[in-house]
Amino acid sequence: MGRVPSGNDDKMLKAGVALAKARGLNGYSVREVCARSKVNLGMFHYYFGRKDNFDRAVLKKIYSVMMERINITISPSGAPRDNVRGVLVKILEFVKENRVLLSSLGGDVLSGNRKTLKFIADNFTKHVEILYGELKRAQDRGELKGASASDAILFLMPSIVLPQILLGLLCRLKVNLSFKIKAAGLGLAVDRGALRRIDMMIDAIFGEEK
Repeated sequence: MGRVPSGNDDKMLKAGVALAKARGLNGYSVREVCARSKVNLGMFHYYFGRKDNFDRAVLKKIYSVMMERINITISPSGAPRDNVRGVLVKILEFVKENRVLLSSLGGDVLSGNRKTLKFIADNFTKHVEILYGELKRAQDRGELKGASASDAILFLMPSIVLPQILLGLLCRLKVNLSFKIKAAGLGLAVDRGALRRIDMMIDAIFGEEK
């Protein structure tokens, strides 16, 4: 008989996801993962070998959640405008939920960490492909207002992602609490204001709905 799955790998991944969201990949140790998941250290090495492998598995787990939400949201037969808005909302929710983690990854990207850059290029681009595909469909149908799909995506993505990464960075830094509160009050959190700004950007690219 084959070995019965113990579920220890899932327990460790669940613990790793929680720790990564709260502190970033460099903010926790293997021992913390084992203690939180109540799995012994030997099992960690059995399933993942090194923390680098575990971190990659954690990132894939987190990213898969966003992709599941995006795939449920968009409709192949739906209007590109509606699909673009749906994808942007799910991306916004994702970066809000993972802003501490993404701010730490952003540091690796800016420093030119080759391993991080390669991993992101290999594993974290599907949402961009989907968004671009919907914008290109809109362009081909003549629905974009004087912009190409490439122009549109370069306009949309930084506006969605960068404010949340900034707030994630502020959460990691030991800055004055009142400053953090003010930053959150400027609309960096996902609220009606953030969703309204998405609609404003959609109107800028597609034109106001008639």
